[in-house]
Amino acid sequence: MAATAHQLFREQSTGKKKRERTRSALLDSAISVFASKGFEATRITDITNHAELANGTFYNYYQDKDELLRDVASGLAVEITGRINDEMEGLTHGPTRVALATARLLHVARQEPEWLNVLLEGVFIVPELQSATVQYLRQDLDMGIAQGHFTIEINLLLINQILALIRAALLLDPGMSDATIRQTCEAVLRLLGLTPTKSRKQVDKVFQRHLES
Repeated sequence: MAATAHQLFREQSTGKKKRERTRSALLDSAISVFASKGFEATRITDITNHAELANGTFYNYYQDKDELLRDVASGLAVEITGRINDEMEGLTHGPTRVALATARLLHVARQEPEWLNVLLEGVFIVPELQSATVQYLRQDLDMGIAQGHFTIEINLLLINQILALIRAALLLDPGMSDATIRQTCEAVLRLLGLTPTKSRKQVDKVFQRHLES
C-alpha cells in the first residue's frame, strides 16, 4: 500500500527557518511511512525518499528511527489531546470525561486514522510515552475513583488495556462507525468497573449531550 502524504508538521513550521521546515518534512513522512509499512519494517531511506530528501539529511536531525518515532508520537499526542481538551472544559464527572475523551479520540481516528495508528505504536514502543500517557489519563481516572464510579488500580497494565481496546477498534473498523465508537467507550467503562447497563447508559448520555447535533 502506498504511503499517503501528511502536512501536520509542515503546517506548524510555516514561516520558520529551513532547518525546522526540513525536520517537519521528516516528521510528516514518518507518519505516512510508519502507518503504511509499520515501524519495524520501515527503513530510514523509506522516510527520506518519501520526504524527497537526501538520505544523509536524516542524520542531521536524528540518530535513528526510534528517536524519530518519539518525536512523531509526541507531536501527535500534543495535537490530538489539544483537540480533546478543548471539549472537556468544565466537565467534572469522571465517567463522562472518560467516555467523551475516548469517543473524541476515535472521532480523530475516523478523520486521520494514520495519526492514531502511529501514536499508539509509539506509546507501546517508547517508555517515556507510556509514562506520559499514564499521567494524562490519571486525572480523569482519579476523579472517577474519588466519586465512587471506578473500582480499579491505576497502573501501566490498566493503561495498556485501555489502549489495546482502542487499537482493536482501529484495526477492526478503520472507518470508525458510531457503533464501534459506542462499543469501545462502553468496553473502557466496563474495564474501569461500571456494569454493562451503567456503561451503556453513560455512553448514551455522552452521545446525546455532546456528540449528536
